[in-house]
Amino acid sequence: MHSTITLRVTVRGIQKLRDVRAHIDDQDVSASVTIDGDHVVIPGERLADGRHTVAMAASTGNLYRRRLDRTWQFTVDTKPPSLTVETPAKETVFTMTPITISGTAEAAAAISVEDIEGSTVATSDGSYSLTVTPPDGKLNLTIQARDRAGNTSTIERRIVVDTTAPSLWVEAMGTVRTATPQLSVNVNDAACTPRLKVTVDGKPVYAKRKTGSRLVELGELAEGTHAIVLRAIDDVGHQETKSLTILVDSSETLGEATLMEGAVGKDVEQLQKLLKQNGVYSQSLTGVYDAATIKAVRKFQQKTNQPVDGIAGPIVLASLTGRIVIDQSELRLYFYLHGKLKLTYRVATGMPAYPTPNGSFRVVVMAKNPTWIPPDSPWAKGLEPIPPGDGNPLGTRWIGLSAPGVGIHGTNADWSIGSYASHGCVRMHIWEVEELFEYVKVGMPVVIRW
Repeated sequence: MHSTITLRVTVRGIQKLRDVRAHIDDQDVSASVTIDGDHVVIPGERLADGRHTVAMAASTGNLYRRRLDRTWQFTVDTKPPSLTVETPAKETVFTMTPITISGTAEAAAAISVEDIEGSTVATSDGSYSLTVTPPDGKLNLTIQARDRAGNTSTIERRIVVDTTAPSLWVEAMGTVRTATPQLSVNVNDAACTPRLKVTVDGKPVYAKRKTGSRLVELGELAEGTHAIVLRAIDDVGHQETKSLTILVDSSETLGEATLMEGAVGKDVEQLQKLLKQNGVYSQSLTGVYDAATIKAVRKFQQKTNQPVDGIAGPIVLASLTGRIVIDQSELRLYFYLHGKLKLTYRVATGMPAYPTPNGSFRVVVMAKNPTWIPPDSPWAKGLEPIPPGDGNPLGTRWIGLSAPGVGIHGTNADWSIGSYASHGCVRMHIWEVEELFEYVKVGMPVVIRW
């Protein structure tokens, strides 16, 4: 691979040689020949690429062999070999290994890939095909052709090898004492930043591209057992799945948290007691939210015209402690506590032009000493807000319902109680709505009927 070379020829009995002569191709270089121990040294000159012939001749004193003649040939090749890469194309993604690298190169050139085991030799027509097994990851393959002189050419190909699913680790949790638990998760993939998807009881709570360790928030969970599924998905669809079950036991006080299957503790025992008082539960007070408790909750939900799912959420808990029934034909409000009638009040409901709606509603907001805000209605056009005080038409308490714009409140028109006089709300004497207010909770069901 060099254009200037020096040849060293080993000759036995070199001291007996006489008249040593040397030629490189047709050029006589005898004047430059030297003897170095047992070697004849023939210095080379700058030679062109191609085939060259070296001839050496000398006389000897040997009786049987009077003359020494030798001829050698060699090739000078200083140019890098040709090299093309047909496959893989740039940015190719491989989901299986081994992979094949093919193309053309100088005939007889050795083909290899830097840092990856395996090699081949280009055929007489220059074609080659090399099978290698690269590791997973985003790789810059350096494909090399080396000719017989040692000259090299290289071509780089950027590829992605992704043959395995991402690695996914999640810390075991068991029982947690908070309603907003976090999962410690570690996810990695050699070829990409995978997508991490997390579901709780089948509902998505997290979906982001992440790598490494992190905490995943699961949101606010009801007390009970929850099925958590984590999936790490790479860009080619490989995925790793982990599943676990946790028990949330965040409170012992009934009403502080939603209760569902698997919940345990004093709050569950209190729930069972209330269900028994409402006539839907007949088992012992176990403090475990089991199949019998689920059945009782479903029965109570059906009885009180609620969505039936067997979960003791805010509406169920509020319904167990209290329920409001407003009979417009009687102009009376009935308050039930633990399934028994506790309080009865005379009320005023909507006038014929602005009737109070009938149906099943729930309490959505509660306020003491509210400010009256004019509703978006023709009758209130041009009116200004009225702050708390004697002139406030809402009195001192506001119990807002899920029916738009409708609430139970006091009134500064005390004379209207017992008539159809409001613009759709339910009016009460101020001292009576203050009494009722202390029993009511957000989520409590309200039934309005004729």
